[in-house]
Amino acid sequence: MMSFNKRTNLLEEAESLLEKLNRMQKFTDKYSITPSKEARRLVDSIANLAESIPEIESPQNQEQLIQSELKRRLKGESVNIEHLLSGRPYDFKTITDILAIPDEDILSLRPWLEENKEKTQEAVERLFCSRNIDEYELPLASDIPSVRRQAEEFAGVHIQKYHKTLGKFLQGLTEVGVFLRDINAVPTTQERSYFDCLRNNLALSIPAICFSREDGTLSIRDKELISAYGHEGMGHALNFVITRSGKLPHFLTKNSWQNVSTAESVAQFYENVLIEDLKKSPETQRKLGIEHKFSEIYQEAKDTKQLREYRIRTLEYAIFVLGDKSMGNPEDPEVVRKKTDIICEVAIDKNYVQSLVQQNRHNFDSEGNLNSQLVSELRYCAEPVHRGLEEFAKNGVNYDEKGRSMIDSTFLKGLWTPIGFVENARLSAQDIH
Repeated sequence: MMSFNKRTNLLEEAESLLEKLNRMQKFTDKYSITPSKEARRLVDSIANLAESIPEIESPQNQEQLIQSELKRRLKGESVNIEHLLSGRPYDFKTITDILAIPDEDILSLRPWLEENKEKTQEAVERLFCSRNIDEYELPLASDIPSVRRQAEEFAGVHIQKYHKTLGKFLQGLTEVGVFLRDINAVPTTQERSYFDCLRNNLALSIPAICFSREDGTLSIRDKELISAYGHEGMGHALNFVITRSGKLPHFLTKNSWQNVSTAESVAQFYENVLIEDLKKSPETQRKLGIEHKFSEIYQEAKDTKQLREYRIRTLEYAIFVLGDKSMGNPEDPEVVRKKTDIICEVAIDKNYVQSLVQQNRHNFDSEGNLNSQLVSELRYCAEPVHRGLEEFAKNGVNYDEKGRSMIDSTFLKGLWTPIGFVENARLSAQDIH
């Protein structure tokens, strides 16, 4: 076990190096070039520091956990910079290693698709039978100043209503709910909702949650607003706010490509948690003015979640298959046909697969590696939250009224790699006994 002084010096040195890395990344973003000499010195320093940290296979306490996660983080950063400086193409494995995506999550894609294919088809049919779409939901004419102002005011009123109502509701369910008071919920004209961690603004997309009817009146998509609040608010926003409020080592409070997959897993989890919470609270439904249609909102949310997840996992599995260099030349028509057939075996929409494959027929580098940006989409397939819940369950702690606050506090504190996230859950669960 490291002495207190040695551990403190290690964390301080790591903080200094990661701050230098952050400064270099900002320089690169601004001038579109990397200072290679400085980057070489930095990568050597980071790699040497990582090498100096003992390897710990299975941490047995928080000190060992921090140590192993720091080593993992430093190794990942050094590999990323080293590869950048080398000028070599990014192969499939390099990208998944940089993003810290566990192999088991990638390999589980096909079994999941096979298991959920019939369930998803049933959800599609149920959606068609239950949704009487008698008029179009028209996009907002936001290019017209008066319409834009009206939409901003209309969306803003509903967003504030949801934020205040859900904030009070969640404070009664979990100890972390109190942190929602530190978050400002505001409308944004961006196509996607997001959390601005610099200003603590939960920006909810007007185009996503608001639409115009054929008669020109504005309406709110309550399902989309609930989903966005769960994903961006309970997920990303609380993760950042709680992380900053705790006494954590510097590196666990900073974003990295290595923890983005964990952050997405957490956000997806809380998106589903919120709709389930509302299902159990008719009183909150009433306060939001949706009690008369909540059963419809809930069923649509569950069915569209199933459909969306199947579509996303189909894309992820397709990326895995397309990126498999062992199948031969990616531009060989016979190889393309074989890959298409493999993906179609588990797909519901075969036309989508055909289109996806054809669009990416030439999306490979000279060494046959699939485009790195496309491969990076696999970050959404990581499932650290699922394995974290299993760790708590092994110790008799479930996500219910009794165990929820403990699990929420663990999941939302710190920006972890997928492996570190699960190890943290395991140790937190064991500490209860």
